[in-house]
Amino acid sequence: MFHKSLTLFLILTVISHVNSQPDNRYDPFDWVLYRQLGEITSITKGFAYIYIGTESGGVVRIQRIGHNLEEPLTTAQGLKSNFISAVHFDRHTGTLWITADDYIHSSHTREGNWYINNINEWGLPLRTKITRLGSSQNYIWVQTSSGYIKLDHISGIFLGTYTFPDEEYIHWSSSSQFPNFETDKVNEYSMSDGWLAVGSGAVSPNGRNLRVTVFYEGSEGDVVLGLADGTIFVGDNRLKFLEPLTAGLGNNDVQFMLDKKAFIIGGRFAKQTIGFTYFDPRREIMEIIGYDDHINLTAGPYYCAIRAGDEIWYGGNSMIAVYDEKDDFWRTLDETRGFSGQIITDMEADSEFVWIASSSGLTRINQSSKRSNPIGFEKIFNHIFIYDIELVDNQLWIASDYDLTVVNLSNERVLNFKQIGSLGNMAGIEDVLSGFKVLEQFKDQIIVSSKQGVWSFDYNTQTWSELVDASVFAGREIFALARFKKYIFLATNDGFIRYDIKDRFIRDYYYEFLGQIHDMKVDKKHLWLGTSNGLLKFKWTKD
Repeated sequence: MFHKSLTLFLILTVISHVNSQPDNRYDPFDWVLYRQLGEITSITKGFAYIYIGTESGGVVRIQRIGHNLEEPLTTAQGLKSNFISAVHFDRHTGTLWITADDYIHSSHTREGNWYINNINEWGLPLRTKITRLGSSQNYIWVQTSSGYIKLDHISGIFLGTYTFPDEEYIHWSSSSQFPNFETDKVNEYSMSDGWLAVGSGAVSPNGRNLRVTVFYEGSEGDVVLGLADGTIFVGDNRLKFLEPLTAGLGNNDVQFMLDKKAFIIGGRFAKQTIGFTYFDPRREIMEIIGYDDHINLTAGPYYCAIRAGDEIWYGGNSMIAVYDEKDDFWRTLDETRGFSGQIITDMEADSEFVWIASSSGLTRINQSSKRSNPIGFEKIFNHIFIYDIELVDNQLWIASDYDLTVVNLSNERVLNFKQIGSLGNMAGIEDVLSGFKVLEQFKDQIIVSSKQGVWSFDYNTQTWSELVDASVFAGREIFALARFKKYIFLATNDGFIRYDIKDRFIRDYYYEFLGQIHDMKVDKKHLWLGTSNGLLKFKWTKD
């Protein structure tokens, strides 16, 4: 009987271990997910890193020496959830313990290969929540809303529930559920960058009063302070000086990524949305452009952005936010300026005008006056949902559900795509093409998605050609695309596809942590995805 029980335990353990990784083909950080952090919930110190649990951004990792950011631990590394209620590093075994929702994760590598236990299988009272983690010399202790749980610190085996621990010395990690700091203690520290410690909170340079949720003082001098909005302060207890660190995005549903090497990120609006995000991945620097921190910047969802001279235009719901980088000034444009459409879907700019595509038409706005300056053909698109526009060599490409239109802005001539150049291998099916949604310029080509395939128009040869047959995406809807050399990436309503145009090799990607992909950017090493679940970085050359 003992051997049967042991065998069953080992089988269940192996199953748990296998299911704890998204895909065993990849190393732990081949996929990296960046999200809005929410409240800082827990802090623990490891050998090389400080681990910080967050309300919605997984576990932040900060180097103990230098305080540089490292890739976070999220569902992309195999965690069951990005809501972290407790983190703990057991120095006796070198194991990192993480509680995500109702699951306790443990890993000796501290990066992946998680062993996962579901607390609902332990016969605990309904709706029991884990509040903090700790360890003694031989055990892991879990404090919950209904008592204490003892686990073996090697295997994680459940050893029972207790009203109170049966050990005297337990090292607990810092937790927002058990604030163990005094107000006077926090006020001993000075803060940089215009922050000020006041009482049990901190005041930002823009005057926002934020609550301190966790305060950690390590035995070797490390000090970490976490705020309710996800701001993290790091320092040491000798200098009594704390520096702020931004480790998460301003929102979780990423609709666009502006620029190539350092991104400006924005998206849909939710209850906890703070604002736009500037992210330089090479230097691991994040800065949040908060809605509440800037006069004339209106909070709301934003779906696209474009650079127009010294300005950045952000398209939202019946409004456009304009930022003048030179004068550091924001303004918000509404429909009184002449544009219409509840959703601004895309924008394109030349030296004088910005073209606005929306859910109900097309508008040209003068960059200087910030008012509508129509040519005349725009009325053709009144009350038509424009999915995408692209401005190439003074030709404006306009994609709507049942038509693809090209306007020569030099002579204001409006043409159907079938009237542009030679049809090439499109000939014979041009009249059945529909569902034009995504336009993307690649070198001297413009790439167009449709329900019947992905097509390319070459400006040099003035010829249409098929890049991707419709069978490759098998009826799925295309939301975004990007191309790098012979590879094309297609974001669909079910993950994304990498297609080798030359060798016709298809690789399909679908993982739960992807969410719905809205935007894509690719370089020789990484594929960046703006998704409903955050910002994803994928080392695509690994395959």
